Order: sequence, then structure tokens, then C-alpha cells
Amino acid sequence: MRWTVVGPVAAVVVAALAALTIAAVDDDEPRSAVATTTTAEPAPIEVASDAPRRASLAELASASDVVVRATVVATERGRSFGDPGGAASIESRFVTLDVTEVLRGSMPAGTTLLVEEEGWSADGAPLIVDGLQPSAVDDDGIWFLVDVGDDDLPTFVVASAQGRYLVHGDALTGAAGDDPLVAELSALGASGLAAAVRALP
Repeated sequence: MRWTVVGPVAAVVVAALAALTIAAVDDDEPRSAVATTTTAEPAPIEVASDAPRRASLAELASASDVVVRATVVATERGRSFGDPGGAASIESRFVTLDVTEVLRGSMPAGTTLLVEEEGWSADGAPLIVDGLQPSAVDDDGIWFLVDVGDDDLPTFVVASAQGRYLVHGDALTGAAGDDPLVAELSALGASGLAAAVRALP
């Protein structure tokens, strides 16, 4: 099934669908007292997008309006795309970033940015796009962002799955998979990637 999405959220293709249903049963309770079946949050769905793949750091940075070191301070459900309630609809996730350093582009450090990303399928399953896990509070990372906002909703999106690297000490974690650029940039470490971005013409 292909989702064609209008707006900053990329078009995606469902690669797998999974949902988990759990029956709550206590063997010590009589059958008349057993709770009815409850539904847990659906398992994440791996999806692939048609976002362009960049061959080098210079290309990725050139495709971005700003590159920042930032921490996620909040996430919340965002907007719906597609037919409301339809199987092909998705809901976005709003991610609030606290910018600690601007590595490339023009904006003041200390600014709070709103980033929109693919969030959930119609049945509430979290979306993992091109191997990039959903953002979570306290994620510290280097973000390559594109400004797609307007006066009503000033937002950014990550340039692609190649454009977010979470920081763990000085190590970096990019999107899962075999993307050569993600592997190359992750291997630089946080300080190395930051220095490489600053050094770009």
C-alpha cells in the first residue's frame, strides 16, 4: 500500500504491518470474572520513503537550511494526512528541539524549533522511516533540517533519514540499514561530524 501525503511528511510505502493483542487472564479467577481482551499499542511499522539520498556530507548540508546540535524537550501528536480515518492516512509527530549549537546556517543558539516527522499509521502504529527511529524526549543529536514552515505553523523537517545522528558520549547513531553516507558520518563521532560541518564552505 502506498501513502501519498501532501505536506512536509514524506510519501511512504508500508513494508510490514503488525499489531499485538493481549488477553488478560488470571487462572485463579472464575471465567465470569476474567477481563475482556485488551489491545496494546501496535508494533512499529518499518516503511521506506522516496526521499532523495545524498552521496556526501556536502550534498546533505547543501540540501539543509540549518544544521544544529539540539536536544528533544517535548513530543506530541501532530497533524493528520490523507483521508481522515482511512487506512492510508497517517498522523505526524511534533518534536520540539532546544538548540544548543548552530553548526551551519543562520539562527541564534538557544532557539526552540518545531520539527514535524512521520508519526503513526491509521491504527496507531509508530512509523520507522528508512530505518530512522521516532524521536523521543531527551534525544541529543545533530540534526540536518529543512525549513518548510509558514506563518501559521513554522516547522522544520529532517532532510532525510540521513539527516539525524543521536549522540552517546562522542559516538553517533544514525538510521539503521546499509546507507553508505549514514555509516560514514556516524563513524566520525559527534565532535568529528560537528567539525566537518563547520568546515564546509
